[in-house]
Amino acid sequence: MTRSELDQAYALWRGSSIQEWAKSTLTGPTPSLARSAVPMVKSLSEIPGGPYKANITGKNAYYGHPELKARIAQLYDASPEEVLLAQGASQVNFLIAGALLEHGGEAIVESPVYEPIVRGIEMLADKVKVLKRKPTHGFQPGLQDLKSLISRDTKLVWLTNLHNPTQVELDTEVLRECVEMCRDAGAALVVDEVYLNFTRPDFRSHAFTYGGISVNSLDKTWGLDSLRVGWAVAPSEIVDRAYKFNNLMGVTQPYVTEDLANQILRDDSAVEWFKLRRNTSCGQFSLLTSFLKRTPELELLPPSGGVNACLKLPEGLDDRRFVEALWKVKQVRVFPGSLFELPGYIRVSVGCDPVETRLHLGELGDMIREYR
Repeated sequence: MTRSELDQAYALWRGSSIQEWAKSTLTGPTPSLARSAVPMVKSLSEIPGGPYKANITGKNAYYGHPELKARIAQLYDASPEEVLLAQGASQVNFLIAGALLEHGGEAIVESPVYEPIVRGIEMLADKVKVLKRKPTHGFQPGLQDLKSLISRDTKLVWLTNLHNPTQVELDTEVLRECVEMCRDAGAALVVDEVYLNFTRPDFRSHAFTYGGISVNSLDKTWGLDSLRVGWAVAPSEIVDRAYKFNNLMGVTQPYVTEDLANQILRDDSAVEWFKLRRNTSCGQFSLLTSFLKRTPELELLPPSGGVNACLKLPEGLDDRRFVEALWKVKQVRVFPGSLFELPGYIRVSVGCDPVETRLHLGELGDMIREYR
């Protein structure tokens, strides 16, 4: 083995290829077709209600802003003790994994997958097993596959809903069965639901209601990326361990962002405005539908909703090379599917400026016909 191969083999952690790719390449003036969310809110003055004040200190928030925890608990019919707050869903995911894998054990993680999830779990688990979400099952988790993987050593099973990257919604009966299977094995089912508000705006229809652990944030379906506010709703003993785990890292959360999130989530006019923005962005999926009618070279992998979709490239095209050529020639950005363990596909997003979206879809169509 080479030195680099040895270093990789014995490394305690591996970086995220998708994050490194995104941060090094998504540097243009606009997100093009690569922003997998509603448009970003750039100023508090855009949001109805308020006025929203950036308070930098307040009540003791060593373990999360008390009023924000109470508000999120209300949305899920949970208790504040069942709410974990952290800096975005990514940190929440890592803290929940740390709480569940405190003493090691096995983890089961879906594939295709949003890579940072599995990279974090790899650091903590003794073994990571892969649960394939297969096209033949409509990208639903296979219950027989899960049954063959789960054991008494399994501490957690991790899914996303809407599935990232395909945006397929997890069937409710499949969710129930997964929860039951985990419960029988003494494991927890964790569901990253950052996209689920696109199709299920009522938080009481999310995984926590069925006995799973729900993870969400104010990012994808809200556009409040820069606040970096994420949460999990889970049994209180798991939340307690996650906060203790965070004492080794973040220690305390930024009061100013959690307080702003609390102000916004408690303002009915603001919440209604965010729903309207979400619906407007989702309505732009018709732009993609019209584009695909004119572009038979690309095949849609049908999503359940939202602003994102995976498109199958013509046979033989390398998604990474095509994506780089698309940027070089047309200055249009999309995500390569191989970064999600879905090679041969690209992920496009149509929730931002409709004029730019229509224009860049046209450039994508031209490129797919020109590219050899």
